[in-house]
Amino acid sequence: MNRKILILASLLLLVSPLLFAGRSQFDIIPKPMKLEAGKGMFTFKENTAVLTDINNQELRQLGKLLVQKVADAGGPVLRLSATLGKTIPKNSVVLAIGGLSSSLPDEGYELAVTKKNIVIRANTGKGLFYGLQSLFQLFPASIEAKGTGNTAVFSLPAVKITDEPRYAYRGMHLDVCRHIFPVETIKTYLDLMAMYKMNTFHWHLTDDQGWRIEIKKYPELTHIGSIRKGTQIGRTGEHDGVPYGGFYTQEQVRDIVAYAASLYITVIPEIEMPGHAVAALSAYPQYSCTGGPFEVRTQWGISDDIFCAGNDEVFGFVQDILTEVIDLFPSKYIHVGSDEAPKARWQACAKCQARMRQEGLKNEMELQSYFVKRIEKFLNAKGRRIIGWDEILEGGLAPEATVMSWRGVQGGIDAAMQNHDVIMTPVDYCYFDYYQADPETEPLSIGGYVTLKTVYNYEPTPPVLSTEQAKHILGAQGNLWTEYIKTPEHLMYMAFPRAIALAEVTWSQKANRNWEDFSSRMQNQFERLDLMRINYSKGSLRTEITTLRDTVNNRNLVKISSEATGYTIHYTTDGTAPSAGSAIYTAPFSVANTSTIKAVLVKNGQVAGNPTECEVVEHKASGKPVTIIKPYSFKYPGTGKNALTDGIEGGKSFKVGWQGYEGTDMEVVVDLLKPETINSINTTFVQDIAAWVMYPVEVKYYTSPDGKTWNLADTFVTDPAPTKGKADRDFTSEQKGVTARYIKVTAVNTGKLPVWHENQGQPCWMFADEIIVR
Repeated sequence: MNRKILILASLLLLVSPLLFAGRSQFDIIPKPMKLEAGKGMFTFKENTAVLTDINNQELRQLGKLLVQKVADAGGPVLRLSATLGKTIPKNSVVLAIGGLSSSLPDEGYELAVTKKNIVIRANTGKGLFYGLQSLFQLFPASIEAKGTGNTAVFSLPAVKITDEPRYAYRGMHLDVCRHIFPVETIKTYLDLMAMYKMNTFHWHLTDDQGWRIEIKKYPELTHIGSIRKGTQIGRTGEHDGVPYGGFYTQEQVRDIVAYAASLYITVIPEIEMPGHAVAALSAYPQYSCTGGPFEVRTQWGISDDIFCAGNDEVFGFVQDILTEVIDLFPSKYIHVGSDEAPKARWQACAKCQARMRQEGLKNEMELQSYFVKRIEKFLNAKGRRIIGWDEILEGGLAPEATVMSWRGVQGGIDAAMQNHDVIMTPVDYCYFDYYQADPETEPLSIGGYVTLKTVYNYEPTPPVLSTEQAKHILGAQGNLWTEYIKTPEHLMYMAFPRAIALAEVTWSQKANRNWEDFSSRMQNQFERLDLMRINYSKGSLRTEITTLRDTVNNRNLVKISSEATGYTIHYTTDGTAPSAGSAIYTAPFSVANTSTIKAVLVKNGQVAGNPTECEVVEHKASGKPVTIIKPYSFKYPGTGKNALTDGIEGGKSFKVGWQGYEGTDMEVVVDLLKPETINSINTTFVQDIAAWVMYPVEVKYYTSPDGKTWNLADTFVTDPAPTKGKADRDFTSEQKGVTARYIKVTAVNTGKLPVWHENQGQPCWMFADEIIVR
């Protein structure tokens, strides 16, 4: 019996290389700086030793990490032993500080796998930890399954890796104010960050909708400020009336900080000031400009009520809070928010106006700068530095402040040019609360559209910076705001796999990054996430259906593409569900009538992901040339110059089917190429007040035989008023058989958000849909 078991085990070891068949042997993410494949395999056995300096607690813990990883997967029980001198014995894994063949930073490492042994070297424990993460990814994905009992899984391909990160800051953010998450969920979040070599967790702990950290000197912050009376329902102005609350005790905070440290992750707390403070003011209204009373906000968005900058007691209050925060978090940085702080209360506050006169401040922007600088001085005296959102640039930047650039890249550019450090987290690439696939099939989101490929293609260092200025770009961070994220499962769905793409962006060298290669390596990561039971998004396993203009025949052609590699696209044009037996997409094609196109990815005869659906509308203006007289915003171009005749109507996301105008008017001309009998002209506009999107105040249609002489066909005048959620409005002009070749559409933007809007005076957006001519 024992002999049979021995023979079977030997056979399994012989065939173990087959476990790598059908995939690359090196699917490591982030992609290492340098990787050289060797020959043969190293196989873990019952007597394999993990050798390190076991008298060093840090190294002993790293050795235990490897022993536990293999044991948890049902593999052999490895022996943790002391290093035996200069000679590296066979059948061993060595974790060593020093002895590197090249100069590497603290987070760098060298990993060598041969048939005889495995050696990981680094200058620090942190480097060894990252070397272990790469080692774990050399195992087949089944290493992530608990107790598989499959001994054949424990063979690794020979390889030599030299690796180091491109950026020092590789972060993920989590908002626990809109919705709070269990400690175990946060630890899983940290586990996944560490798996992909991310090193900073930005923990957003206070906001208008909830105060989530225990402050012992001010117990009402959690007794009152952590509980709201209800939560906003969808995109409406209503709330559910169900009390919602919770906070983290200081004991829980210390536990999370310590757990993160064991994964070489620094936790940076964010305590918002002077804005996003309603939860705090609901407990201590005396620190506002008006004295309250206040309630923790049940609606998303922001409030005019902020900390009073003219009251010295406010600074004592905030500094007391920060003193306790500093005791809980050993991080070099403390994030003070400082974004989205309306100035209406300060403008009307006698104390704030007196402060401005006393300090010689020209405006409320400079008053906010005064507030931030005063807090920075306090934190600097405690040996800490501040980070703030890019609004801290307004009114003058605090001397030692690090800027987190979120509203785009310009804030980061401006800060770096002023020789300030920067963390890049622009909304168009790094906001993971945005939709990541077709909004029609996705859970409700705050908006936007940031796909896996969009994240991967992000370049954190703006090319306009000089070599010296570029050194101030510390790295990048993915942000996860949780207005519409209520559960741990949804949290993981929104974060992953986009966080994995950002991990490679921030770790791997720019020259080593390639989307097709990354997409291929992700297949192995998906297997791992499945075995780890992570509810990640399969949004990248989808097709995108759009159109392109056939300039020869002046028509729209249907184009189907996918971010995913290694799949064929199968589609239907009659609205039926596509399958592996449906037509294979090879090139753009035309449709004679309005058609519902559905497409799906297929690999090895199996459908992957969910079908994508798009209605392509055919009408007299379809595919006809468009002249843009007043330009649209580059941020929301739709499909470009001809977006308003591309046959794609607007979807849930402003990135799909819509063309946007930021504070500006719209004027376009469509050339039908020949005189046509026109019975109707229709354009749809959208309003979403929470997203600063308003209907136009006026829409006009004109017709012309020659593009020179214009006849006013119709005028629509509106008075934009509050609406619930996102609402479309059709502007249809009935023409009764008018003959014309040219059609002009003009729309007047509201310009600035009206007085009833919580962000009154800010530039507002206008979005137009297809110009449909019948």
